[in-house]
Amino acid sequence: MEFNPYSKADQLKGHQREKEKPKHKNRRPRKKKNPQLYRGRMIPTKKERTMITPENYNRMIEEFGEYCLMCGHPGIEAHHIVFRSQFGTGNWRNLAPLCNKCHRQAHQQAEFAQLIRDMRAERFGIHFGKDKWSLFKEGLIPNSTDEAYERFMKREEEANG
Repeated sequence: MEFNPYSKADQLKGHQREKEKPKHKNRRPRKKKNPQLYRGRMIPTKKERTMITPENYNRMIEEFGEYCLMCGHPGIEAHHIVFRSQFGTGNWRNLAPLCNKCHRQAHQQAEFAQLIRDMRAERFGIHFGKDKWSLFKEGLIPNSTDEAYERFMKREEEANG
């Protein structure tokens, strides 16, 4: 029996062939989340409900100005007063124009964030961070129309004003 070792080139060829082979994983198709139905109405996803639309952003600017609510700096960012993680909506009543410094402070200091929440609740009532779907599911408005939502919010504002 004779010893015939593979040359380094032959050894590498085999190794390179293994690398070149594509490795396919059998992936399952992602399941689509079932839409949430409530009393026969399809409720939008959390992502859709917390997103800031251009209309809500412009309404926030119109209502609160284009300067930081806390320090008056002109460079602003829209801040969710009730955080998105706590299901705060992208509704203009739940948005505050804050400069970068105050915005970071609102996310890092609970007392500062609570101060902003208290200021907003004083003006618009405790339901300021909710949208029409939240109020509808809680039974506070009879249907999920924009008109019913605005009527409710106007009553809340008048009661606090």
